[in-house]
Amino acid sequence: MKKISTIIVLLISLTVSSQIKTKPYWQQLKTDEYKGKQDDIYFLNERQGWYCNGSGKIYKTNNGGKDWNLCFEKKGTFFRCIGFADSLLGFAGNIGTDYFPDVTDTVPLYKTVDGGKSWEPVKYNGPVVKGLCAIQIYKEPIINSGKLNYKTHVFAGGRVGSPAFTLFSHDNGISFQSFDMSQYCKYILDIHFFNLKEGIICAASSEELQNSHALILSTEDGGKTWIKAYESTRPFELTWKQFFSSRNVGYVTVQSYDTLKTASQRYVAKTLDGGKTWKELPMVNDFEVREFGIAFENDNHGWVGAVPTGFETFDGGKTWEKSYMGPATNKIRIINKPNGTKEAIGIGVIVSENKSIIENGYDAIAAMRNAYSGGRWYKNFTFSQNTQFYNAEGKVQKTEVWHEAATFPGKLIIKFNTKNSKSGMIFENNKITVFKDSVQTMQRPMIHDLLLTAFDVYYLKPFETMHLLDSLGYDLKKVRQDVFDKRKVLVIGADKGDITSNQIWIDAERFYLHRVIYKQGKMTRDVTFSKYELIEKNWVAKKVMFYQDGKLNMIEDYFDIKFPQKIDPTWFESKNFNNLNLD
Repeated sequence: MKKISTIIVLLISLTVSSQIKTKPYWQQLKTDEYKGKQDDIYFLNERQGWYCNGSGKIYKTNNGGKDWNLCFEKKGTFFRCIGFADSLLGFAGNIGTDYFPDVTDTVPLYKTVDGGKSWEPVKYNGPVVKGLCAIQIYKEPIINSGKLNYKTHVFAGGRVGSPAFTLFSHDNGISFQSFDMSQYCKYILDIHFFNLKEGIICAASSEELQNSHALILSTEDGGKTWIKAYESTRPFELTWKQFFSSRNVGYVTVQSYDTLKTASQRYVAKTLDGGKTWKELPMVNDFEVREFGIAFENDNHGWVGAVPTGFETFDGGKTWEKSYMGPATNKIRIINKPNGTKEAIGIGVIVSENKSIIENGYDAIAAMRNAYSGGRWYKNFTFSQNTQFYNAEGKVQKTEVWHEAATFPGKLIIKFNTKNSKSGMIFENNKITVFKDSVQTMQRPMIHDLLLTAFDVYYLKPFETMHLLDSLGYDLKKVRQDVFDKRKVLVIGADKGDITSNQIWIDAERFYLHRVIYKQGKMTRDVTFSKYELIEKNWVAKKVMFYQDGKLNMIEDYFDIKFPQKIDPTWFESKNFNNLNLD
């Protein structure tokens, strides 16, 4: 608990030392751990937001997602969707019983009038609604006593797994009316109204998944009647989420559950006429992909949340590339900022924010991790190195060959001179163990600055890396631009001209490590990484140079570099060191 509190305090205390424009990246926000997909997030403005999940919990932020507080919990409830009309009035939908295990709550919709502190069941007229998957808050502009005002309308629909119902309010959430949608569809996954008359629903055509086609329904009479605007031709499909970047341009994710490996093409449906007609756009041909949320910041640039990872387009869906927002991002919200810019925040297994500005060290660490998310940085690494040690006069004192193996995060073994040597070191679980001639000579806690910043950063959560760096004395409030080895870099932790404070230099484009300066006892160590090469599509610095108090101390030249699929975890256990051969 103390560690979590420290992380939150650090996140809040980070101040802006500069704003550095960079290519967009997804930054994971600090939230409570949750197993599986979380379903909805809603922001009233750039600072105030809420999210909900299947454990019956609703969280709130007042600082743009930097930290979240649990404001409500109801066990047995699966909160699937959420929306707010203002800072006090909000609504949250429950999936209902007989679909997910441990859900005992039969109330489909809850209402708050105090910003989320307390929630009460919503009473409604009409047929019983089993559960809800989507909520839209529509603010109708009206003239009241000569002034522009807004009337709140609530449109809700559900559910996955059937049955299909809508639930509407046209009087600021005071009264609701439900409607049976079984004559039109069997699931309702999302709902969107352009005005009080025109709207669409994302749906499924059959209660039996093997017979279901992806379906989009449209209405022009406020939801009294619906017509089919789109239906896929393939079984095991449903439309999941929608997003309209403008009145005429909209996108819908087409979700497939077909078990045939040949049914691997994934599609997004797009409309250019406000939802009247739709065209399928191929997104990716990959059986492992399942689509979820979708959002666009304009007609051309947008994202799709999916498993195992998301996708991004810059040309209106003609082409797509992977986007590492976190797995199973179910809802992506676009926040309009006062300065006219837009920001995307997504929720799935994690909550993440799309950014293109580096404001502090935490942002830089998040960008570094995001650049190689999804297993794009090597997990296992073996190599040998020629190691030269230098004396105070700058002359070679001795030369050794070291043999090393690592599994990230946090595990590294070094054998001196031979691969079955009885002398060397093990770094594991933030401790170091040293061996000499078969004897363990030392073991103590140690956070390895180089292992952390060159490798572990790609596997630890950004706030975990931040916590470790803060404990080592790196000032994460500071970040600036510089040049190193003819490449643009981001420098975390030190001002221009300061070469004694703890600091990290990372490539501004490729986001690998160039330099680390850190205190080790009374000494200042300056370690540089150079001669980067792409080896089996992996970036490796083949030369590492160590300076101690400004003088060259050691040079490592890497060779015999490999990236094995697996490394036996017992290699990093101290009891096995003497009997281990790294061949």
